[in-house]
Amino acid sequence: MIIQSVGLRNLPETEAFPFNLDLIKNLETIKFSSNVTFLVGENGSGKSTLLEAIAYASRVPTAGGISIEDDPLMEAARSLGNMLSIRYQDRTSAGFFTRAEDFIGFVKNILRNLAEIDTEMQEIKDTWNGGDLNLALKPFLGERKAITDRYSENLDAMSHGEGFLKFFMARITGKGLYLIDEPEAALSPQRQLSLISLILEKVKTVDAQFIIATHSPLIMAIPNANILEIKEGKISPIAYKDTEHYKLTRSFLDNPEVFLREL
Repeated sequence: MIIQSVGLRNLPETEAFPFNLDLIKNLETIKFSSNVTFLVGENGSGKSTLLEAIAYASRVPTAGGISIEDDPLMEAARSLGNMLSIRYQDRTSAGFFTRAEDFIGFVKNILRNLAEIDTEMQEIKDTWNGGDLNLALKPFLGERKAITDRYSENLDAMSHGEGFLKFFMARITGKGLYLIDEPEAALSPQRQLSLISLILEKVKTVDAQFIIATHSPLIMAIPNANILEIKEGKISPIAYKDTEHYKLTRSFLDNPEVFLREL
């Protein structure tokens, strides 16, 4: 693994967010015992804030969106990240942090790059006076091909889920720290299974480490994953079948009529 543990160096004397969260006030050292760790809990419990702070403190790049250092909405993550103490087993800057909404920014950046390449090639064609035009265009064509081979030229034309999965397949390539916030927001159940397959492959073949905040009982079913539940301001390990996500989903699927009558 890359990260062995995360703790809080000291707690500032302030009630400003995120230090007013019970999770942060009660935070003790979190030990990572698996290459796949899930942070689970209700919205507002602090799981996304903690994940963002780990991303900032570990200095992994942001995939697709504005960097945590520059994003004005990430001030809380920066404040908390500066207070975290991370113990590394094999420190690396490889990997990334991403949220489902970052995919839109990622697509825009890819399309912008392709448009700039196309514009430069057109300008060369319009002003070419002689010689081998193909030779002049070769570097641009090579760069364009590298982008489309990796991400697809029609990434924006794909469904959100298909493109998001292709994004993961293109970016999760080697050993690194991958911090992902609620990937299920953009993935159908079938594509969640495809993501599980990709994660299992990368853990086995390149020893990648994943820390994922999720509500999905499908994704958190990954074998041998460590599930950390945030509840009543504390974070503690929990078995998969003891999570509310699993119990509620199973109860609903076993007898949806009972639930729907209560609505």
